[in-house]
Amino acid sequence: MRDVTARLGRGVTRVRAAADADGAGHSGLSALLWVHALQASGDALVAVALAGTVFFNVPLGQARGRVALYLVLTLLPFSLLVPVAGPLLDRFRHGRRNVLALTTGVRGLVCWSMAGGLASLALYPQALAVLVLARAYGVARSAAVVRVRPPALGLVASNARLNVAATACSGLAAAAGVALSRTVGAPWDLRVAALLLLAASVGALRLPTQVDEVRTPGPVGARFFLRTAQAVVRRLLVATVALRAVGGLLTVYLAFLLRGRGAPGPVIALVLGAAVVGQLVGTGLASRLRGDTTARLASAVLFAPLLACALAAVLPSAGTAAVAVGVSGLAASLGKFALDAALQGTVPAAGIGGAFARSETALQLAFAVGGGLGVSLSFLGDQLSQAGATSLGFVVAAVVAAAGLIVQRPAR
Repeated sequence: MRDVTARLGRGVTRVRAAADADGAGHSGLSALLWVHALQASGDALVAVALAGTVFFNVPLGQARGRVALYLVLTLLPFSLLVPVAGPLLDRFRHGRRNVLALTTGVRGLVCWSMAGGLASLALYPQALAVLVLARAYGVARSAAVVRVRPPALGLVASNARLNVAATACSGLAAAAGVALSRTVGAPWDLRVAALLLLAASVGALRLPTQVDEVRTPGPVGARFFLRTAQAVVRRLLVATVALRAVGGLLTVYLAFLLRGRGAPGPVIALVLGAAVVGQLVGTGLASRLRGDTTARLASAVLFAPLLACALAAVLPSAGTAAVAVGVSGLAASLGKFALDAALQGTVPAAGIGGAFARSETALQLAFAVGGGLGVSLSFLGDQLSQAGATSLGFVVAAVVAAAGLIVQRPAR
């Protein structure tokens, strides 16, 4: 028992040392990292609970309708995020810690309420409230990174470090959530999520004061518009929008394909594992990138998924599908980090909330459109052979990636 305790203690010490490395402990990035990890764990448990309710515990035909409804609901938060949340976060950027605490704490309370009504229609408006608050948190957190970035780290690396912690913790939380839902039920996933989010809220209030901007008189800065943004921002936004659409398409289409064809467990694990590994590798690569490499990523992150999806379309198999999913996840991860860094580095502090609100809206819209396309294609895939159905999804994904390359304009 003492050996186990000692090993656990040494492990915690190593994790803390890694979080505080490169000056992150003194700058405040490490403190933000723990808050972000807690809220990501809570969100993972919410996702597990909702996935079982919306997708797995109903017949396939009914699942299509529920997934389509959920995709529509994911768009609604962004009807508020751009005209309301973005300018509001910019106006109260001197109280960013309170915003982070409010958006996590209220989510925790809503999750606790959701646990008592998973089978009722009240689930959907409550899930919508969680999505709205999660997106507002994401905008505030992205703006806060600029304030706590240590001098030794670039913006891409700082964003990646947060995501490494969030991905690791959310993966562990999701695994625990699956076990929890199978033993005591999905409502307990939501109750544990509520506790994690409330803990994140307390942690947000204890963040260092430099997270908040200095209060200055005068109007809020100019609003962010894509047409007036720097060329590198426009190209990276086009790339990440295309990749997010590819991600939504493959996520939804392959989910219905694997479930409808009764794919064996090892095949499902291979595809899901490839997606996770791709995201992790992308995060690891991003943490090592220099700031001057972001512009060169705009086209590279689209070429790789285009080639991988084309390969999976021509040679349909579980192996090529896993490669395509993994490469797409890697590219999407790199593209998102590069876009965030470009916004953080070029948009004035007074308008950064609105900039992130608009970019996140574009990305979520792309994911929902891609997911809706995946739902539609799943009907056609039901009429095809296994190989034909697999090829169909990856052909369309390759076309979406190619469209992103065509729309891009060279940086000047």
